Amino acid sequence: KSKKDDHKRAQRAPSNVFAMFRQSQVQEFKEAFTMIDQDRDGLIGEGDLAAIYQQIGLNPEPKQLQAMLKEAPGQLNFTHFLTLFGEKMHGTDPEATLRDSFKMFDPEGTGKLSEEYVKDLLMNVGDQFSKDEIKQVWKEAPIEGGQLDYLKFVQIIKRGKEEE
Repeated sequence: KSKKDDHKRAQRAPSNVFAMFRQSQVQEFKEAFTMIDQDRDGLIGEGDLAAIYQQIGLNPEPKQLQAMLKEAPGQLNFTHFLTLFGEKMHGTDPEATLRDSFKMFDPEGTGKLSEEYVKDLLMNVGDQFSKDEIKQVWKEAPIEGGQLDYLKFVQIIKRGKEEE
């Protein structure tokens, strides 16, 4: 084992990655992973990706394949494959990144932001939300007394609402 492999192994995928999907989805991803893993070594490597591209008549540059593989948090085994798809499908940043984004607007570190302040930001800054999009977000948002609990909100975004 080389030191490079040890370094790559240090980063672990979240253990709840399987909880992000229904069992039938996990099975479909497993079938896709197996199709892509051309050399059947349990890892998707540059050769595996190149072979899949070639099967559909494309011949990608090695640097394009390397860039794709760099998205994985280490060697691309099935768990990492599932993690990547979970993040892509759920279209969100890692939990800590989302939390830190909200913290920037919370200088006192209370874990809460004014509902009106957040609405104003969403409607007037960056990718502006429509009134309908705000309504949709607010259905799921943990708001009490005009305060958005962004710590709970980040958990809802990443893991869904926990049933009580």
